[in-house]
Amino acid sequence: MQLRTLALASFAALAACTNATPETPQETGVSTAAATATRLYASVGDNELSFETLGTFEERDGVRALIIRATANRYLSDVLSFVPDDAFGDAHIISERRLEIVLHEGHELNTVLSGLPLFVRVGTFTGTPRSYTARIVIAPRFFDFRGDSGIWIDEAVNPIYVVQGNTNLLYRGRASVSGYVDWLSVTAPDGIPQVYGRPNYRLDWSYPALHQAIDPHTVPLTFSAGADDGVAMQKTARLVARVTEFALTDGDAYDVWPSPGCDPTVYNCYHSQPAGTTDFGQCGTYRQVQRCTYASACEVFPQPFSLTAADASSLEPARAAWNEGSTPLSWYEISSIAASTTPECPAQPVTLQAIVEHLGADPSLPAFTDGTVTDRAGLAQSYFFSGSKGAALLSQLDAYTGGGDVQAWFSGAEVACHNCHDFKEWGVLYYPASRKVIVLDGHHGYDS
Repeated sequence: MQLRTLALASFAALAACTNATPETPQETGVSTAAATATRLYASVGDNELSFETLGTFEERDGVRALIIRATANRYLSDVLSFVPDDAFGDAHIISERRLEIVLHEGHELNTVLSGLPLFVRVGTFTGTPRSYTARIVIAPRFFDFRGDSGIWIDEAVNPIYVVQGNTNLLYRGRASVSGYVDWLSVTAPDGIPQVYGRPNYRLDWSYPALHQAIDPHTVPLTFSAGADDGVAMQKTARLVARVTEFALTDGDAYDVWPSPGCDPTVYNCYHSQPAGTTDFGQCGTYRQVQRCTYASACEVFPQPFSLTAADASSLEPARAAWNEGSTPLSWYEISSIAASTTPECPAQPVTLQAIVEHLGADPSLPAFTDGTVTDRAGLAQSYFFSGSKGAALLSQLDAYTGGGDVQAWFSGAEVACHNCHDFKEWGVLYYPASRKVIVLDGHHGYDS
């Protein structure tokens, strides 16, 4: 940290009832919050690995770097640190059973602190299995709280999504003050957050300021609260980089811990904000919101396959025109033309077979395998679309559905008819571009 002292204060108007600030008893001690855990343990098979939760900073390769150390119960043969699809950071064996992870200040450190999990592949000379992978999450955390209990500082400092300049990443903490006070200020050699709000304060750091606040980890930030008559309460806390999550697997890390997609709750929050919103901290963490900025509704809300009935009454004139010329001795008829639509966001790709099988819930429709499949080029050879009447009908169906590529299934069979021959015909057309389905039900025959 630089050897200078700065302070940013958030001031508000004096409380209407009084300007006085009551005295608050001083309470000094170390927090017993979860952040004070010094080591996290996990095991797989007869292997055990533990990480020191507190990260420290050292000079490595000419720059400052965060060092995270771990201890195994077996002699180590090799280690590698990586993030999905890419080696990341440096992993080193520093003694027979100890390893360290080095994250250089800048891109590496900011990426991990912003919420991207870090994987560490560990190989051992003995034990079962001989190779396993650790997943750790490193985050900024306050601890070592000392001073007045009237100032409350949230342990967590979370990465959030805020549209700004060249980066949409901010780190946000929370603090609150009890009693009648008008302001809260934070002082330190450097790494001071922007302070907003009263009495529940937001503490915002850019990445450069956050790095200054956590490096070195031994220097606390001082929180002071008061009114016009001066400081009434004061508290110190250290902000550090900590391992907050740790797990092991001997499986494929990408299968065990797949990269999450956009969460529906976060998606709804992000897209429900008023136009011009820049701060999405209320919707989730930085990476949760970031995933939803480019996700489509169909990715987030896939729908099970179904068919929704559509109004096909406008096709009645086309059906009637096709039926013209039918006689009692030699007949042909389209009994009905029905329409429906497939889901806008199907969980699985829609297929013609799935459509026919769904329609097959009606026992009068033959099985998909009992029919023939064709595309637009083969429609003219089908019963419904041969000849000039068929071409006119297809033109009307194209106008109704929007045209384009079409997938078709046809089936026909003779049915019982007293002193006559009657043949049932079915046709199902699927237009992928408009998601529309047309079902033709007809028959033809002659008197014997």
